[in-house]
Amino acid sequence: MNVYCVPQDAINPIWNKVEPFFKRALKNHDAEFSLEDLKDAVSTGRWSLFAFINDDNILNGGAVVSFMSYPKSYVAFVTCVGGKSLVNPQYYEKFMALLKSYGADRVQGYVTDAIVRLYGKIGVAKRTNLVEVKL
Repeated sequence: MNVYCVPQDAINPIWNKVEPFFKRALKNHDAEFSLEDLKDAVSTGRWSLFAFINDDNILNGGAVVSFMSYPKSYVAFVTCVGGKSLVNPQYYEKFMALLKSYGADRVQGYVTDAIVRLYGKIGVAKRTNLVEVKL
């Protein structure tokens, strides 16, 4: 099992393989972005695409991450996860180590209550609730 950050010049060749995972993730999700927005953000380098590859060298998921700098931390914000790779402890550990190697000292992401319960099984803790007012 391996996790790697897809270089910007390799986004287009891999996108057709990873897109179905993100499409399923966004299916019933009221997100601030669409599938096309995800592709645009990773293609232009604003966000990073991470691929999850199994032992048979088959892509079985991906994540899109934006990095944010705060005064006291550098956050890897997981914008979207496609596939079920992150609930696998081996993928999870490799992904966390890779994000740390990029300078992140914490990882965050907005998720539904169901995902909080799912990720709680691998030690992810609910930190806060997000509220929103559309203007």
